[in-house]
Amino acid sequence: MHASDITTTLTVVDRSTPALDAVRLIADRDLVGLVIAEADGHPSAVVSSVDVVRFMLPGYLLDDLSLTNTLGDVGLEDLRQGLEHRTIGDLVDDAAVTVRSVLVVPADAGPVEIAARMVDAGTQVALVDDPGRSAPAFVTLPGLLDAVVAHWDATGPTA
Repeated sequence: MHASDITTTLTVVDRSTPALDAVRLIADRDLVGLVIAEADGHPSAVVSSVDVVRFMLPGYLLDDLSLTNTLGDVGLEDLRQGLEHRTIGDLVDDAAVTVRSVLVVPADAGPVEIAARMVDAGTQVALVDDPGRSAPAFVTLPGLLDAVVAHWDATGPTA
């Protein structure tokens, strides 16, 4: 099994993508993060869904969590309004948000190599370097673990 065998396509956004659209993408597609492309369309960065939520929340709420239970549903509208004119570019430029460079793995990388590289890079997404593909293809950590567990199930227990 190689990286090229367990790829998936992911939605790639650019810096001009409205932040509200990014939140909707994460919610609608159950994404663990977003891949961000440069102006030329080449994926260059990954931001986790947790950091997108961090970007949504006003800093004072994170500084004093006891305030969060006082807002109720009104607070949800405030979150939406706070994102209305912001973009993924604003998120990437926010010092409080962790943005990771896209991890690139060779198409022939095995599952152990991919797992080790993901852990080392602290990311759940890797771009597969496969010149034979016209569109970017990725390995996600959940997809990698699915493939590993399927392999274990197919080979049975070792004696």
